[in-house]
Amino acid sequence: MTEQPGPSDLGGETAPPTRARRLPDPMLLVVAGVAVGVVVAATRQPQPGMFVVAGALGLGALLRLVLRPRDAGSLVVRSRQVDVALLALLAVGVGVLAAVTPFPAGRG
Repeated sequence: MTEQPGPSDLGGETAPPTRARRLPDPMLLVVAGVAVGVVVAATRQPQPGMFVVAGALGLGALLRLVLRPRDAGSLVVRSRQVDVALLALLAVGVGVLAAVTPFPAGRG
């Protein structure tokens, strides 16, 4: 019984095993945006800070809509339609509340 020649025996080099490239979880981007918005709202101006929070939630809805479930990471909780609808509803709700709430002038 003879051994079959491997790729290295035939003069060709074997490629090193490739690791699957793992993208960071998109939820980190959404959480970072919400955190920035909360810090802006707490330290500077509440209204722009809440608009940043609304934008981060809207970005989460957009990412959940366009990314495959395996790439969406922690944004996947329920079905795609439910996740997108809830994130978009939260984004619109926070944005509307920020727009209609009277904030005291001269803060910051």
